[in-house]
Amino acid sequence: MKLLLERGARGLALLAVACLAAVPTHAGERLEIAGYAGYTFPFYSQSFRYDPGQVSVPIPGVSVEQSGQFEAKASGGPAFTGGITLYATSGLGFEFRYDRADITVETRGASYAVRVGLPPPLDPVVANLSLTEGEVDLEAVAPLSFNLKLRTGGSVRFTTSFGASKLGDLEMTLTQSVGLGVIGFDLPGNSAQIGTISLRATAAGDAGSSWGANLGLGFQIPIGEHAAFLIEGRGFYFPKRTVEWEPVLDRPLTPIEQTLLDRVLERLEPVEFEPWWVQASFGFAVRF
Repeated sequence: MKLLLERGARGLALLAVACLAAVPTHAGERLEIAGYAGYTFPFYSQSFRYDPGQVSVPIPGVSVEQSGQFEAKASGGPAFTGGITLYATSGLGFEFRYDRADITVETRGASYAVRVGLPPPLDPVVANLSLTEGEVDLEAVAPLSFNLKLRTGGSVRFTTSFGASKLGDLEMTLTQSVGLGVIGFDLPGNSAQIGTISLRATAAGDAGSSWGANLGLGFQIPIGEHAAFLIEGRGFYFPKRTVEWEPVLDRPLTPIEQTLLDRVLERLEPVEFEPWWVQASFGFAVRF
């Protein structure tokens, strides 16, 4: 996406020169006020696979293999935009816009698998633990952008705008139940006890704001002399935010649970949320 925006910016700079040469300047329609409503299509997806590492069991002939996994995946939501464009010429202007995009993140496929090899003639213990899916609370992302905007002449106009966007503090909390590992055996019953715990990753403004970029293409279909119906597609890209996991303790942990927790946290990748998405919008503009 970042490479696409950079290439698009170079191409649109050449288009700006063409527009300035091709579209005559006139005194009308220097100010445009627009509003949009649409839907977002985010691209964030991250898989988490973890295990507590090598576990030594003080029982001859017993071996333990165990691992857990889950996935966090984003889905779309409504988007709303307001913008003002000041045109220096009839084909070249400067756009100020505020976008508010709802992005939903869900976790899925949370499970923990255990295989305990026991000495003959005992059969191995195999257990697949289905964990409660996590909860994600993500506030709407709201970038503020300053763009160069280009438009063609004629009644139906093709528009494009691109520039810098600033994304403020990211408010996100992800909570997920994970498997700690085997914390006990019942050899006569041929079963194993698996410990679980909840982990939480929180970004609550400590990451600060960041700069990114946006690129959009659209059409303006006239409605009367000073209004137009708008169709637009736009992409946003911002650097990733990294958030570490921390345990949510609802009980005192035993020494073996604490050891397993420390190992799981060492091997569980942090949440790397990369805010980039595209949005399709329809809107209405008034031109003066």
